[in-house]
Parts: sequence; structure tokens; C-alpha cells
Amino acid sequence: MSYQALFTSLLAAIPLPVFVVDHALSVHYYNQLACRLNESVSQGMKLDQVLQDPAILQLVYESIQSGKPLKGRSGKGKADERWKVYVTPLAHQAQNESARSYSYFAVAIEDMAELVRLESAQRDFLANISHELRTPLTSVRLLAETLEDAIDTDHEKAQTFVEKIEIEVQYLSGLVSEILELSRIESGQMPMVIEPVGAEQLVLEVMARMLPLAQRHRVILRTSIQQGKNLVAADSKQIARVLINLVHNAIKFTPSGGMVVIGTSLQMQKRMQNFFVRDTGVGIREEELPRIFERFYKIDRARSKADFIGPGGGGTGLGLAIARQVVKAHGGHIVAESKVGQGSTFTFTLPLS
Repeated sequence: MSYQALFTSLLAAIPLPVFVVDHALSVHYYNQLACRLNESVSQGMKLDQVLQDPAILQLVYESIQSGKPLKGRSGKGKADERWKVYVTPLAHQAQNESARSYSYFAVAIEDMAELVRLESAQRDFLANISHELRTPLTSVRLLAETLEDAIDTDHEKAQTFVEKIEIEVQYLSGLVSEILELSRIESGQMPMVIEPVGAEQLVLEVMARMLPLAQRHRVILRTSIQQGKNLVAADSKQIARVLINLVHNAIKFTPSGGMVVIGTSLQMQKRMQNFFVRDTGVGIREEELPRIFERFYKIDRARSKADFIGPGGGGTGLGLAIARQVVKAHGGHIVAESKVGQGSTFTFTLPLS
């Protein structure tokens, strides 16, 4: 292998966008990742034509002038653009000669946006889980203290406190289970049995399971099956759980006398099957829609039924995050549409078997 081929192979192996420029900032080499920063990059172009960031260009100028490797950051304070930049002189002639003896300079650019996003997500996760655990734990502690006083004097009151403690403990147990489940799905460790499953069968099974809950809350539950005889590639238990979660939420936010529809239809051109849950409930505000699939994000609890399952009439805030990850693991995607006062529709796709 020639030195030229070896150099090109090494450049391609670097997991960062890299440009190799001369004193005049003409680009002589670049790797494939560099094309993500500018698709039109080509040999002979000036670096200031490829990159419009003054901070990066200034760092390159300083390295050319000093002949020393430099590193710095660009886009500080901007949420959408943060770069870590490395400029390294290449191919010098002799140690004691001036900086002008360097022929080329390697400019490597590391995109820190994903790292910043992950750090932010980690902070949010820790803050959210601390809040979610603190509230029921505080309730259990206060209930236990009150129970201690009532256990010998008022058995009925003591039994009420015991039942409330059980509700909070069940909530905590469900929260921990959902956190572990979400973690397993996101890390690819959740075992899934993908097999051909009838789309109509999935809808009818969920309809049968959720009908008693709908009747209890005086909500009409219907199905809408269009071309539902198709087979989809799915883990039937996991997808049934997604549908149950969506129906569960729909009933929660639909007033008595309203309607929830579970349905399926075919996207023949995309070889995908649609599943949807549509309700005539209170709807979701436009500013909330982009966030509803985030972990721990909860829509205003005041809009749910006051007597619904769970502390405060709400859930853990993980159901939709789990649903998104399950659908994603199947090769599909999930979206939501809603208008305040008119209801919501959640739709997800699965590939045909």
C-alpha cells in the first residue's frame, strides 16, 4: 500500500469530520464525515467557503501562525451549535525551522450537541425521578405516622390509612417497573418475539380488554377496522400493551358520554399497517404536543378524571415514552394529533409481515 493510500485510509478511520488544509486554507484532503458539515466540499475549496464559523477559522489562522497544535470551542452559549475544534500542524521539515515549514494542517471538528443533549437528558431524568419518588414516599411516611396513632383507637380509620399506603406502594412499584422496562427497551435488552400477527386480532383483543374500563367511566368504545386482515411483524404482547396504554389515556381524558375509537388501516405503498386510537376528549395544547413522548412528561392532571386510577388522577409519565420505544423497536413510528376541546388521535405504524 502506498503512503497516499495509507494516509487516505487513516483519514477515513478517524471518527470525526477532518479537513487537511495548507497555509492558504485550501482544502487538500477531507474524510466522509466532513461532508456532513458541508455537502458541497471538494478539493481546492477554501476552508472559509466550507465553514462559516469565524471562531474555527481564527483557530486555524493562529495554528498556522504559531506552528503549534491548538484546540478550542465554537458556538459557546448556543444550544443548537457547540463544537470542539482541534488544529494540528502536519509534515514539518525540521524541529528548529520556523512555523512556515509546516506544509499542511489537520482540522478536526467534534460535534458536542449530542453530548450536551445527553447530559441535559440525564439531569432531567434524575430531577424527574427524584420528584416522582419523593411525593409518594412522603405520603407513605405521613400515612404511617398517622396510622401509628390511630391503630389502637380507631380501627376503621386505620384501615383507610392502610389502603392509602397500599395505593402509594403500588404506584412506586409500577414506577420502578416502568423505569426498568424503558431502560431495557432503550438498551436493546428487552426480549421480543416478532411473528406474524393479525392487525384485526390485535384491535379486537384490546377492545375486549378495555371495554369494562370504558363502561365503568361511561365512555363509548368502538372499533374501526379497514383492511385489517393483514399480518404485521410484531410482538403481540408488547404491541397490545402500547394500544392498551393509548386507550387507557384516551378514557382518562374523555368526559362521560364521549367516544374512543380503536382502529387499523393499511398503507399499501409503504408496506405498513396503521393503528390508531382516537377520542373526543379534552385534547392536548399545541405547545404540549412535541413533548408528550418524553419521559416523565405529564399533561395537566387537572384535566383528567378526578376519580381515575393512580395518585392525583395521573400515571407515572412513562407510558408514552415506553410506547414510542416499543414501536421504534418494531421499525415503526408513532405520532399524535390533537385540538383542544375536540379530542386527540394517536397513530403508530408497524411493518407488514
